[in-house]
Amino acid sequence: MLMQLLWKEKFAWDCPLPKEIESTWSDLTKDLQFAMNIEIPRCYFECSGITDIETAELHIFTDSSQLAYGTCAYLVTEKESALVMAKNRVAPLKSVTLPNLELMAALLGARLAKHLIQNLHIGKLTNQLLVVKEIKESNENQKWRYCPTDANPADLLTRGITGTKFINNRLWFHGPEWITDKTQWPTWSGNEIVENENIMEIPTNETSEKQHVLLTSQKRQEFGIHKIMDIERYSSLKTLIRVTAYVIRFIQNCKLARSDRTLSELTVNEIQHATLTWIQTVQKSEYHEVFNYFNKSVTVKPSIVRQLNLYFGEENALRCRGRIQHAPLEESAKHPYLLPPLHRLTSLIIMDAHINHLHEGVNSTVTHLRQVYWIPRIRQRVKVILRKCVNCRKVTGHAYQQPDPPPLPKERLHEDIPFTVTGVDFAGPMYVRNTDDTKSKVYLCLFTCASTRAVHLELVNNLSEPTFMLAFRRFASRRSLPKLLISDNALTFEAASREIKHLTNSNSVRESLSSTGTNWKFITKKAPWFGGFYERLIGLTKMCLKKVLGSNCVDLETLQTVLTEIEATLNDRPLTYVSSDLTDPEPLTPSHLLYGRKITRLPYPASENNGHFEPINFNKRVQLQRDILNHFQQRWKYEYLTSLREHHRSVGNNEQSIAIGDVVQIHDETLRNSWKLAVVEELVKGEDNLIRTVKLRTKNGTTNRPISKLYPIEVNCIESEPEDVTRPKMFRQAKSDAVQKIHEWTK
Repeated sequence: MLMQLLWKEKFAWDCPLPKEIESTWSDLTKDLQFAMNIEIPRCYFECSGITDIETAELHIFTDSSQLAYGTCAYLVTEKESALVMAKNRVAPLKSVTLPNLELMAALLGARLAKHLIQNLHIGKLTNQLLVVKEIKESNENQKWRYCPTDANPADLLTRGITGTKFINNRLWFHGPEWITDKTQWPTWSGNEIVENENIMEIPTNETSEKQHVLLTSQKRQEFGIHKIMDIERYSSLKTLIRVTAYVIRFIQNCKLARSDRTLSELTVNEIQHATLTWIQTVQKSEYHEVFNYFNKSVTVKPSIVRQLNLYFGEENALRCRGRIQHAPLEESAKHPYLLPPLHRLTSLIIMDAHINHLHEGVNSTVTHLRQVYWIPRIRQRVKVILRKCVNCRKVTGHAYQQPDPPPLPKERLHEDIPFTVTGVDFAGPMYVRNTDDTKSKVYLCLFTCASTRAVHLELVNNLSEPTFMLAFRRFASRRSLPKLLISDNALTFEAASREIKHLTNSNSVRESLSSTGTNWKFITKKAPWFGGFYERLIGLTKMCLKKVLGSNCVDLETLQTVLTEIEATLNDRPLTYVSSDLTDPEPLTPSHLLYGRKITRLPYPASENNGHFEPINFNKRVQLQRDILNHFQQRWKYEYLTSLREHHRSVGNNEQSIAIGDVVQIHDETLRNSWKLAVVEELVKGEDNLIRTVKLRTKNGTTNRPISKLYPIEVNCIESEPEDVTRPKMFRQAKSDAVQKIHEWTK
C-alpha cells in the first residue's frame, strides 16, 4: 500500500518524501523487526491428539477496504482452530466502489477454498451480498452466513495491524472464539439483503457433500430517493420535483429498449409520482415506528396513530382520518398526507404554497396547505418559514435594532476651553425683505460647544463652501479656533473640511497657528441623532424664531439682531436644576462658563467710588473674576455632569445579529420598492464594543449608515428563530391540588 501511494504521487527516485510518508516508513521498519520473533507451529494442532480428530472444516474469511482486500482460511475441529493460509491484494489504482471490492475479496476467497478443500464441510465468510458467477461455479453447495466485522480476521489484512499487536494475536492465528461452537455462530436473515432472494440461491447437487458459508456483515440499507438526491441542496420545491421526475424517468428508461424510452416533456402524472415519492420517503424516515406498527413489526400502537387516526392510503402513504369524511371537500382535504414539521421537504412545500398564493400571510398559507397536507404545529412552522421569504422582507421587514445609547463621548465631558470641540450645522432657509420689497433666502449657521453647551449663531447668504469659510473665520476670530469640528455629511462641510486641511497643512498657516490645527469629524450618514448635541440647539433656535417673528418677514439687520438676542438667551439657559428657593445659588448657564456671569444682567453692583478703582482694587477684581470662573467650572463638573445621568434610558437591544456579508436595504425617503441594496463590508464598533454604524458596498461605491436605517432581506443563523419545541402541557393549579388530595385520600 505504501508503494502504491508513492506511485500515485509520482515521486521521482531522488525526490525527498513528505514527513507523513517518512513517518509511515519509519513505523513500518520498526514493525518488520518484530517479524523475526513470530513463530508459526509446524502442525495445525497438537500432534498427540491428531488421532482423535474425526472431522475438520475449512472456514474462509474475506474482507475489503478502500486500500486492500484479502482472505484467510482456518481449519476447524470441535475443540481447536488454526490458520492455514492467507492472501491479500492491494486495491486497484482505478477508483473502485466498496461493494466491488467485496466481490473481489469473495472471489479471492472462493479460489482459495477451491485450492484447499480436502474435507467434507467447507465454510466461508465474506462482506459481499451479491455473488458473481465464478464464485457460484467454484463453490457449489455452499451456504453463506453472517460474521461481525470485529470478529473477522480478514479485516486485519485490509486495514493492517502493528507488529506488537500481531504477535500472539489469537484472532489471526486461531480465528474468532465462537468458530468451534456452531451454536454461537452469528445469525443472519436472508431477507435483509436484497428483495430478490433468488440471487443468493446456490444450486445443490444431491450427490455433493454439505458445505457451510458465513457472511461478515449486513450491507443492505433502506432504499429511497433521498439516497440519490440531497434535498438540502434545493431551495425550490418546483426544482426538486422536476429533477426527481427526470431521475425516475432515467431509471425507467434504463430498463427499456432505446426505441421505447420516453424523451418528451414531463407529464402531470410524472410530476405527481415524483411528489408522492418524496412524501413516502420522508414519512418512512421520520415515522418509522408508525410503519413498523402497520407492518406488524411491533404491537404497541404509537400515540400519533391514535391522535391523528392514521392509515395507509392506496398509494402506500400515511394519511390522517378525521370526522369530516362526509364534507363536500376533495379527498386530499378530508384525508391529508402527514408530514413532519421540521423536515426540509415540509419547508419547501410551505414556501411554495406561500409564493403560489401571492405571498399571503400565515392564515391564508395554512388554509391552502391543509387542503393537501397535515403538518403538526403548522402555524408556528409557517411563521418561521415566512420570515425567510426575501420578497416579503423587502416590503415588510424590520430594520436592525439599535443597541443601548453609548457612553457620552469624552469631548463632552472633559473640562477645556469653551468651543475647543464644536458642533456645526445649518438651518433654514429663512426669508428677509430687501430694500426693493423683494425677498431673499438666508441660512443660519450654528456653532455649539460640546462641553459648555454654549452657542454661536452666524447668518449666511447661501450654503456654498466660500460663504461657510467666511462664517467660520468670524466664529474663530471671536471664540478661538476649535481643535475638533463635528458635523453631518453635507457637501458644504466636506468641501470646507478639505479646505481647512489644505490651509492648516500650508507652511504659512502652520507658522501662524503654531501647533494648533482643526480636525473635522463627520457623523454617520442619515443618522442625525449622532449629532444630537447640536441638533437640539437647532430646534431651540427655530422655536425662538417662530415665537419672536411668527410669519413676519423682516429685513437683514433686524434678523441679525434677533439672532444675536436668541444667542444670548440660549447662552443664559440653565444647565442645572432651577430651585424655587431664593437663597439657593442661581442655576449654572453657558454664560457663566464663558464670561463668569450671565449676559442679560451685570454680575457686580456699582462700587462706592463710581467706577474709579485703585490699582489694588483692580487686582482684587481680577482675582475675584478668576475665582468666579473657577467656581462655575466646579459647579459644571459636579452639578451638570452628574445630572446627565438623569436622561439616560436603556431601551435598545444589545443582542445584535448584523454580520459582514449581510445583504440589506438602505432606508430612503422614496418608495420602499426603490430602496437600494447593499452588502455589509465592515462593522464599526463603539467604545462599549457595540455596533451602531456599518460600512456598506453599493453599486455606486462605499458609504456608511446606522444599523437602524438598514433592513435585512435574509435571515442569518443568529437572527433565525429557534426550531419548534414541544412545550409541556400546563395544568391549572386547582386541578393539580385536586389530584394531590385524591392521592392522599386513596393511600
